[in-house]
Amino acid sequence: MGKSVISASRRTDIPAFYSDWFVNRLRSGYLYVKHPFSKEQLYVSLKPERVEAIVFWSKNFSPLLSKLEAIEEVTKNLFFHFTITGNQELELNVPPYEEAVEDFIYLAKRYSSRQLIWRFDPICITNKLSFKFYEDLFIKCVKRLKGHARKCYISFVTPYKKVIKNLEKYTNHFLVELAVEEKRSYANRLAEIADLYDIKLYACCNDYLLSDRVLKGSCINGSYLSEIFDTYIENQRAPSRKECGCTKSIDIGTYNSCAHGCIYCYANTDKEKVSRLVARQKIC
Repeated sequence: MGKSVISASRRTDIPAFYSDWFVNRLRSGYLYVKHPFSKEQLYVSLKPERVEAIVFWSKNFSPLLSKLEAIEEVTKNLFFHFTITGNQELELNVPPYEEAVEDFIYLAKRYSSRQLIWRFDPICITNKLSFKFYEDLFIKCVKRLKGHARKCYISFVTPYKKVIKNLEKYTNHFLVELAVEEKRSYANRLAEIADLYDIKLYACCNDYLLSDRVLKGSCINGSYLSEIFDTYIENQRAPSRKECGCTKSIDIGTYNSCAHGCIYCYANTDKEKVSRLVARQKIC
């Protein structure tokens, strides 16, 4: 059995809400994760000899920062996807972007700017939130992240039925349909701004945005991880959805377990289940 890249997690925010649980599972050396479709319980080894790298995804890394040394006992090959948008209109329980930026800078200094990706996504244009709203937030963030972020990933919200339903149920917003060329124009505008601060813009699962300025994102990229960690990670492509450019990993998250309350979220449909799991501090 070879080593694995652990994704923690696309399905929920483990650093924000389950960091104690995660460290406990690392100390135990294993966990079981339920497959989201087959519901099969899958065994995942977390022993140092079985973990090649850990890729974290979060909008709030603050609860994880005090636990980094414990995590490093398993592997020092840590990579961070840090979502910072400043959009408190639709991200109801996310910390202010100023606080998140400080945590981003801390991680960049502790490790390397090469080990972090700043995510400014999704861009969710509504009847009350224009592109100008997002552009202004982007400028506020990019100014603070200069010298600490190298890459920024963007995408436009996918109009899943549950996203539309949640907007209708919990807000007075509704999605505004945009032409592809309009989205491309917006993306290129953000890329121009990012270039001024030495940050390169990438599109995640939005290939129609690609241009000379906007590159294709690969959130978990085996070749890149191999390079920055001076190891070999097989670059076996394993897309999680259409136009995904990611390398194979094991995601240890569970849907319906994130308490950020983002209205556009596709991963939560049961708020009561979220509350129970957060209270238990256990997702599997």
